[in-house]
Amino acid sequence: MKKIVLALSIVALSTTNILAQTRPTRDQIMNGSKNAKGIIDDPFIFKRAELQVSGDNVTSVKAFQEAIAKSDAVIKEYGDEVTKFLASNPSPAILKSHYNSILSKAKGVDSEISKVASEYKTGNSLGSVYYLQNLYIYKGYLEGVSRIYTETQELKDKLESVKNAITLYKSRDEFMNKMTANQKEQAKNMKMIPAAQSNAKIEAMVKKEYEAVFKEFTVTKVNITYKTWIVDKNELDIPVCRKLSVSVAVKNAKGECGIGSSNVKEDYIGGGNYGQAYSYLPSDPITVPCENIK
Repeated sequence: MKKIVLALSIVALSTTNILAQTRPTRDQIMNGSKNAKGIIDDPFIFKRAELQVSGDNVTSVKAFQEAIAKSDAVIKEYGDEVTKFLASNPSPAILKSHYNSILSKAKGVDSEISKVASEYKTGNSLGSVYYLQNLYIYKGYLEGVSRIYTETQELKDKLESVKNAITLYKSRDEFMNKMTANQKEQAKNMKMIPAAQSNAKIEAMVKKEYEAVFKEFTVTKVNITYKTWIVDKNELDIPVCRKLSVSVAVKNAKGECGIGSSNVKEDYIGGGNYGQAYSYLPSDPITVPCENIK
């Protein structure tokens, strides 16, 4: 009888130990939920790895290469955080509660794959590599969550599809080369937008300010492409400003011709009057055959 009681005591003790080892504490559950947020619900990889290039750098291959390197570093960091998350032995309950968030986010990759395919065909800006980098971000994300939800075939399928899509474009540098080639091909047939009105004062202002930004070019022609001003109003129907768009022809010291664009704005100063016109958001001129400028 003593042996039976002793045996039952050992079994009870073992069961208690097993439960103690497998049942997460309240702190573990809270920490697991907190970590899951940055990895699953609101994964930081999509915010911090997003390609960031602006200003004059949008025409610089080096600037995009540096931005891509920073993005790749965040992608690697995400993978490292997934490893730490798994090492914390997250409870099945935590994983189950975040499962729908994973699948919802994973489905977004299909749209990104379509965007890259479209940009590859018709894009003409280095900035189009932003869409390709999004595929690398999704790849990092799907690799991470596939390690968490190892039995989910849908995640594996999405990961395989994004890997195949990335393979099509060889590399980010190759993709940017294609954008440059697209731009040159499209430039062969690019023409100035015809003038819809004439205003010597505005045309002179645009010429002066465009040449101040792009000092290596001389503006040879400015076409105002709007027939009338476009008026922007606030929620009280009061004018805020009025705007025009212009097409700009330029030539450099080598005799090469180009077409750019800019915008003109006059801020509303009250009493039905507008302030002095100024230009904003001038675009880089695209080299075109000089005969395209008429």
